[in-house]
Amino acid sequence: MTSGAHTQHQEQIFLQRLNEVMQRIAHHGDLHAVEPLMAMTGQHPADSTLAQLAESFAHMVVKLEAREFELECRIEDLDQTRRELEQANLDPLTNLPNRMIARDRLRQAIADARTSHSSFTVFFMDLDRFKKVNDTLGHAAGDELLCKVTERLTVCLNEGDTLARLGGDEFLCVFPRCAEATDAQAIANTMLKTLNEPFALAAGQADIGTSIGLAHFPEHGQTVDELIAFADAGLYEAKHRGRNVWAYSPKAAPLHTGG
Repeated sequence: MTSGAHTQHQEQIFLQRLNEVMQRIAHHGDLHAVEPLMAMTGQHPADSTLAQLAESFAHMVVKLEAREFELECRIEDLDQTRRELEQANLDPLTNLPNRMIARDRLRQAIADARTSHSSFTVFFMDLDRFKKVNDTLGHAAGDELLCKVTERLTVCLNEGDTLARLGGDEFLCVFPRCAEATDAQAIANTMLKTLNEPFALAAGQADIGTSIGLAHFPEHGQTVDELIAFADAGLYEAKHRGRNVWAYSPKAAPLHTGG
């Protein structure tokens, strides 16, 4: 083999190896391939085109690796920020979403329902005789009761549903997949039953119940505020009926109402 042919053969091998390294980087994200790239730069004179090509690729990989590390750090920082924001928007007692998150989930449910031309249900509820528990057993018992109420109500939910504590003994439920009034009423009846059972607290037994106002999108409201206001009116109607029932606002169309 002549000197020229040998040199050409060596260059072909060099280019083939260089291509293999770049394939590792391009298709497998193997940024560690910079090591053989750097080794290849010393196999030819520094001023040769092949050596310069290998060195340029090596520098490019080093920059890619630095950028990847920077992105990983930013993603980690964003994840930490997200976790902190989520924690800040959770009720510290029950660990439920607070009012802000509840409104955001309701807003998202409205957007999804409009896109899919579907319906969903909202509950506005508060506990019956909760003040009596605080007055007779103490505020610590009231806090314990709220946590136990949360546990019981959570069992009544399906994946994708939201149970939020708005404050005090008020709760909001968003059921994005509950389109039928009969299904919503069945869920409400289950919640009434589960909260009507006595609660064993450290300070004694608590007997409460709950009143629930129902609203359906889009029949009873097109916005977050409209749906909450309608469900809230249903809650007051339930209280007016003697509590421990569910109801719709008196302004509702003639749907079946009552606990």
